[in-house]
Amino acid sequence: MDDRSPHSAGAKIVAFPAVAKPDRVDGQSGHIDAMQEVLVAIDTAIKEAEWSPDHQDQLAMCDEQAFRKRFGFLVNRQQREQIITLKHEADLTDKEIRILRSSGSLAFKKGRLAVMAPTLIAVWGYIQIVMCLVLMALSVLAAISAEKMSWMGIAGIVVLNAVLLFGMNLSNDVFIWPQRIRKRVQERQHR
Repeated sequence: MDDRSPHSAGAKIVAFPAVAKPDRVDGQSGHIDAMQEVLVAIDTAIKEAEWSPDHQDQLAMCDEQAFRKRFGFLVNRQQREQIITLKHEADLTDKEIRILRSSGSLAFKKGRLAVMAPTLIAVWGYIQIVMCLVLMALSVLAAISAEKMSWMGIAGIVVLNAVLLFGMNLSNDVFIWPQRIRKRVQERQHR
């Protein structure tokens, strides 16, 4: 059927049969089954590949040197399994596991893994960050209010502010971030 009305620029309407032939349906379902088998094979190959997250987790649980390369510390096999399980249950990154360990917030009590990051320590981290911000503001105000400033003085203020920024980042990583991770872990465990 050809419909060439002034509103359609050379449009052609083609009618499709309402019911497909049975042999076409069988052929199409065979193609779909074959495609599903290929997709399952691809998924299996990806999971078993060396670079896959599943393979990396299995390797870290079984091999202490692979675990050390990945997380930066050594623990026994049972503790490695608990750390990988926690990583998946709480949706943690490798960096967050390293931060928990370096801040002393990853503890094993009676053979069980616990995330220990008291709120009081996080408060201490916030206090340190505020102190660094105040020192930065004072150094900038001193530079602005100085009548004559040498290039050495300016360089000193820049270096001081860079050191203070590094200190703020360190306070965040050691004191504040572990407490946030602990809250996330607790939320996931209570679900």
